[in-house]
Amino acid sequence: MKQLLLSIAVLLSLSLFAQITQPLQPDFGPGGNSYTNGGVTQYDYGTNGNGEDFWLYEPNTPTPDSANVVVFIHGLGETNPKLYGAFIKHLVRKGNIVIYPRYQRTLDFAAQIVSYNDSCAKGIQRALDTIQQAGHVKGRREKFFLLGHSVGGVLTADMAMLYAQYGLPKPLSAFSMQPGAANYLMSDYSSFPSDIPYLILVSQDDAVVATAPGTTIFNQSVNAPTSHKNLVHTYSDSHGSPGITATHFDPLAGDAAFDNGETNLFISLSGNGPVDAFDYYCTWKLQDALMDCALHNQNCEYAFGDTPEQHGLGNWSDGTPVRVLEITPQAVLGINDSKNEISVSVFPNPSKGNYELRITNYEMKQLIKFDLYDVRGALLEQKEIQSSVFNFQSSILSSGIYFYQLKNSSNEILKSGKLVVE
Repeated sequence: MKQLLLSIAVLLSLSLFAQITQPLQPDFGPGGNSYTNGGVTQYDYGTNGNGEDFWLYEPNTPTPDSANVVVFIHGLGETNPKLYGAFIKHLVRKGNIVIYPRYQRTLDFAAQIVSYNDSCAKGIQRALDTIQQAGHVKGRREKFFLLGHSVGGVLTADMAMLYAQYGLPKPLSAFSMQPGAANYLMSDYSSFPSDIPYLILVSQDDAVVATAPGTTIFNQSVNAPTSHKNLVHTYSDSHGSPGITATHFDPLAGDAAFDNGETNLFISLSGNGPVDAFDYYCTWKLQDALMDCALHNQNCEYAFGDTPEQHGLGNWSDGTPVRVLEITPQAVLGINDSKNEISVSVFPNPSKGNYELRITNYEMKQLIKFDLYDVRGALLEQKEIQSSVFNFQSSILSSGIYFYQLKNSSNEILKSGKLVVE
């Protein structure tokens, strides 16, 4: 009888587990399904090509006169756009033109990244020329974004760093998903521009490129401040079914409508990845937020700062939070609190621009400086604090997210935090 009861308990447990499902796509916000366009017009200038070619995707229903441009750079050998089709469709239905450049002439493992860079840039240039022609949705060159996966993630970093050399528009943001492998990295990323918002995604169980290449790019791109450069780590979560994975292939989100018929070893190994919560709450969310932040100074909290909006991945159907993204740096603007254990309370927050800061656990023996930054890390205002209660008022702030730092006379950071202006 005891064995029977145990078996029943196990079956009930398995039944309950099977009922726990992943978070659904949100209705609004970054990663959400609030689309402005109903469909995608496809143009094939890349199938069976030899590099310097491209595929082109434009929004329709309705068809706009012009649109922003997203360059989506595929992984090694991924010359069938179906592998990323759902991600492409998401971006296009959000109102963007997507260029999918073909940078490979062959599947040669020994190919040099310089040749890939040259081929990729020429494909992008040809695509940009094409969308200025009659019959196409005109691309807004001044609103140009880069996104790539695997070797394409490396090329994303390279195109952002070398855009002027290749005659490309300056990207407003860049997102490298699981960049690698290490032998495809350039020798140095220290000249990565300081004013291009940048995210790098790496995954715990990535057995293809691991996390080292992405970490290397993050550490070497020293010019870009961590106010708008984060390294994002993903982790698996098997609380429900299907589980959320953290592998190299998670950014692949298949859609047969984008199948060009090409196949090779890489395409076969990659398979036809599912569209799931990882897409909605990680890659799609982060890309949407990067673009919103760069264009409108909106949804920046979904892109940077290790905020709940950025690192949260929604809840399983039983209300349990999905294991969150780990963000580097973990503190706002990459600054940890000092050993002074200083505490700061801000009221009200959000507000219309008037705040009261109350400072505790700190002896006010010297002046404290209050520095205010925007989401790009630009210094907006500096004030001096002479007492434990500081009233800050500003008429120059528009609605959005801002960050403050409190510094002592030695310019050491005592505390950092966030102000929200309604």
